[in-house]
Amino acid sequence: MLLDNPVQHWDPQRIYTGPEASLSVRMFLRTLTTLPAAGLGVSSGLVPDLATTTGQRLDGGRTWRFTLVGDAKWQDGRTITCDDVKYGVSRNFAREVLTGGPPYAVSLLDIPLATDAGGRRVSAYAGPYSATAAGQAAYDRAVSCSGSTITFRLKAPTYDFGSTVALAAFAPVRKDHDLRAAGSFSVFSAGPYMLEGDWVPGAGGRFVRTRSWVEADDPIRTAYPDVIEIREGLETTTAIQRIIDDQGPDRYAVTYADAPPALQRQLLTTPALAARVTNPAASTMEYLAPNTRSPTMGNAKARQALAMATNRDAFVTAYGGPSAMAPSFSLLASSIPGRLDRSPFGVSTAGDPAKARAVLEQSGLALPVPLRVAYRRSGAADAAFAALRAGWEQAGFAVTLFPITDDYYGAISAPGAVSRYDVVRASWAADWPSGSTVIPPVADSRLNLSASGPGQDYGWFADAQVNAAIDRAAATADDPARDVAWGQVDALVASKGGYIPLAQQRHVLVHGSKILGYQDNPLFGGYVDLARVQLSRG
Repeated sequence: MLLDNPVQHWDPQRIYTGPEASLSVRMFLRTLTTLPAAGLGVSSGLVPDLATTTGQRLDGGRTWRFTLVGDAKWQDGRTITCDDVKYGVSRNFAREVLTGGPPYAVSLLDIPLATDAGGRRVSAYAGPYSATAAGQAAYDRAVSCSGSTITFRLKAPTYDFGSTVALAAFAPVRKDHDLRAAGSFSVFSAGPYMLEGDWVPGAGGRFVRTRSWVEADDPIRTAYPDVIEIREGLETTTAIQRIIDDQGPDRYAVTYADAPPALQRQLLTTPALAARVTNPAASTMEYLAPNTRSPTMGNAKARQALAMATNRDAFVTAYGGPSAMAPSFSLLASSIPGRLDRSPFGVSTAGDPAKARAVLEQSGLALPVPLRVAYRRSGAADAAFAALRAGWEQAGFAVTLFPITDDYYGAISAPGAVSRYDVVRASWAADWPSGSTVIPPVADSRLNLSASGPGQDYGWFADAQVNAAIDRAAATADDPARDVAWGQVDALVASKGGYIPLAQQRHVLVHGSKILGYQDNPLFGGYVDLARVQLSRG
């Protein structure tokens, strides 16, 4: 495995995004549920892993119960217990010790809030390392074990909680192997591979067969390779070129590194490489967040005009064409299969500057309307936003582009950003295939907006109608009906100019000639699924 970006953590409660999110749950972590393996004809859904089912939903979705299988083992041969799962989940609350990781355990479990010394409202439970027992009784009520059955009690009905527990943050941890903050790269395996020796940040490590793992007891992972070597910190072009050259050990290589534009054409047009190149859709969506507190984007007609004038085709072309991105009107295009994808304003993916200008003239703003647009700088992004500017200026906007190089998200969410930019570029990826992991994080003002900043709602969008629609979607018990409801919320936000979806990213990936059974998993962001990879001995 050749990686261009460094692994941030192997600690399960600190894992959230990046290669470690999908590699860990195929190599050394097992969770109550998991996403199905690629290549089995399954494009969405959930399957049991450590649990016997995908969960028993009780009390109208406020209580979930899982019974553990009896044959899952730690690397030393001891059985994984309910208490191990409970202890692992408890570590999510030790936010002062274990930084990073997703917020779901803290936000969903039915544990009251308390006021800390700084006046902040925080969970009454501070995790297993707290010097006091404060909140422990509340945690024990929210997460309880009875034999091999674990029960979670939630603040509110959560109908896709079975997917939440598929995240690494809900993986078991053995208390006697918890190194706390010092264990960021420590691995004590519950899966088919264990770390041999130490993980070396910037270099990588070697994972070998866990002797206690039995394939017949694991319905997900075939784990055909005996060894997985991970090498990180490689320059992207170097990693890709090594796999293209296909020499020595690199014939057995796979990668999460996307081919840079300079190599994409070679990969996609060379017949000899065709069998080793894939171009899967990614889970990441690109979009614009109009700043609803700015003098221009605070005007609903101006937001509508901007959306109508946005040339998604030109944006995609500048980024490398259809092999790099697919234009989209929906922020849920990657998370809800079959999502209807059309403009709420009746324009094509090329936009319509003339119609947009007519709408902008209805805004009451004097044309040309000033528009300050921030984006994260790169060569492709410079070209893409120059292409967008052309359509916007035809519609009557006077555009100033602000390319930002360092700490982009810090810059657009800083207190002064609200008066500095009218529109910012952003991106988002679903944590699992549901609108619940996309729309609330970026458009629910109740979760995001505070005196300290916009959270992940970078446009300061606040709309009572949208918030009510979010609540209705979240409270829909039937899975297909809930997907429809999230699609309706998506269309509502777009129609109000709360965000302007641009495109869904695509990968260009290459693997070595000795890799068999290669499958990109759309549920893992389009990357390779190690659950089914095989090697040729020839």
